[in-house]
Amino acid sequence: MSDPALQLLCAALVLLAPIGIALVLPTGRTSRIAVAAPAGVVGAGALAITAALGGGIPDPSARALDAAMAGSIAAVVAMLAVPRLGRAGGAVFGAGYGILISPVVFPAVLGEYPTVIATLFGAVDYAGVLATHIAPAGALLVVAVLPARVEVRATDPIRWGRASLGAGMVAIGALGWFVGVERVVDELSARILGNGALGLALAVMAWLVMERIRWARSTPLSLVSGVMAGWAAIGIGAPFLAPVGLVAVALISGLAAGAARGDNRRNPPGASAGASLAVITAVLVGGVMTSLLADGFGLAATGTLVLTAAQIGAVLGVVIASAVLALPCWAVAAIARRLAVPVDARRRAHPTTTSSG
Repeated sequence: MSDPALQLLCAALVLLAPIGIALVLPTGRTSRIAVAAPAGVVGAGALAITAALGGGIPDPSARALDAAMAGSIAAVVAMLAVPRLGRAGGAVFGAGYGILISPVVFPAVLGEYPTVIATLFGAVDYAGVLATHIAPAGALLVVAVLPARVEVRATDPIRWGRASLGAGMVAIGALGWFVGVERVVDELSARILGNGALGLALAVMAWLVMERIRWARSTPLSLVSGVMAGWAAIGIGAPFLAPVGLVAVALISGLAAGAARGDNRRNPPGASAGASLAVITAVLVGGVMTSLLADGFGLAATGTLVLTAAQIGAVLGVVIASAVLALPCWAVAAIARRLAVPVDARRRAHPTTTSSG
């Protein structure tokens, strides 16, 4: 059983992550709430119902943390889909993700040991980044490459102060998840927290360096992007990495993810092929590096590359599965976007007026 107080505290911290991401997205404040809130509620509820149907909820506080993370992911997916699918389409796609994809991937990655991923691939994934990062990246890759019309654009530039606040909130959410997924405070908790904090900071630094090398500038969006890349890379093996291995994983993953993302100025926030590839790259590189450098079961201990192959296979498997499951979500969201356009057009043509006698 988990520590209820720890799980509920970490669930609250996890909810800061979508708020931090919302600070750097090109939708208005009201639109963010209108899009993220219903998708988040649907995502959290769908995971809770799946857990109940799968044998009850023997540990309610642990399921509350998992539901908070699932809801946060669905909210983020919805917000990232808005620039290509519009507000109605983004909300529907996020809700569809929460209903169709999250309940499938979450138990397979973070269920009771041995998980489906561990059994099928033999992969290691301490913090479940295949569920928290790879599944959303695979789903949003579908949104990025299928036809859509960009309907929402940034209305104001992203400033360093706002980006720093957003990155800090995402980092706190990530650390809350890292500690909470351990379920209790034990001898590994301090190492997990320390590795997580240092790994996130190093990944941000590496991302900024990559931008400076390739495009001769660093952008505020890099702060949030770097935190997400660090979360993706370090989450695989946060308890298993000694300092040297941690530094190598964070720096190399941050550099690789930054290169895969592309120029942030030409690729604004939202669903894009570059953003999905950056997340996938971070998890791939982080998983491969962890398989080589992890204490006790890395290459030095085993002398084989079986775990490396398992990490790559697990990432690719979840990407493909999420992309396939995202297709019906995209189809329904595209219909919702088309139905919403005439309504928005009528409102612009006939604005509501009031008069007083």
